[in-house]
Amino acid sequence: MEAEDVVQDVLLRMLERTESTATVENMTAYIYRSLRNHVIDYRRTQKTTLSLDNESSASGERFIDLLQEHRPNALELLQTEQGQQELFEALESLSEMEKQIIIAHELEGTPFKELTTAWEVPINTLLSHKSRAMKKLKNYFSDR
Repeated sequence: MEAEDVVQDVLLRMLERTESTATVENMTAYIYRSLRNHVIDYRRTQKTTLSLDNESSASGERFIDLLQEHRPNALELLQTEQGQQELFEALESLSEMEKQIIIAHELEGTPFKELTTAWEVPINTLLSHKSRAMKKLKNYFSDR
């Protein structure tokens, strides 16, 4: 549907400017060039969307995936006292904001949309803190 819209828009603009297109020598090349330029403009101005309810971080990584990557039996280990102690130690290596985001989003399952409203912090700031926290946790668990 988008391709048809682009072609229709270009042709409509050309019909509106019939006096300027009358002097064009190669009309086919002119139309193709106009279409190409319009597609480039359309692609450049297209905004990317980010789902606020997405459970993964911007990099697509989740905390449980990170744990299972370094410890195949991570879920069983977290149910033991030793595993919980190790998790708490890992969380202590994070800054206060990073720790709050990991706990709220990954462990409690609070969506980013709710966190931005409750904490009055922009979504991109939360995503940056979470990304840094995940990198720190990855380093923490890979060193052990």
